Amino acid sequence: MKNKNPNNCTVCRNLRVERREICFFKYLLEAYEGIAVLETIDAKKGHIVLHTAPGCEAIVEDILSDLSEKYLIEDI
Repeated sequence: MKNKNPNNCTVCRNLRVERREICFFKYLLEAYEGIAVLETIDAKKGHIVLHTAPGCEAIVEDILSDLSEKYLIEDI
């Protein structure tokens, strides 16, 4: 898990996922309303960045942990 955010700024996390799952992850995070925003950096390579809202780091980590049981999710 990432360190606590002492500055109340968004935490950015670079990830690689299967490219066909980018939309699914984006819509899933949007359903949680405000915890994180997914930015696609390179769709062909599956490179995304998650911008996590302050105080939501643990929730996003739990979501990613659950998703990683079924989908490829790698820190880059």
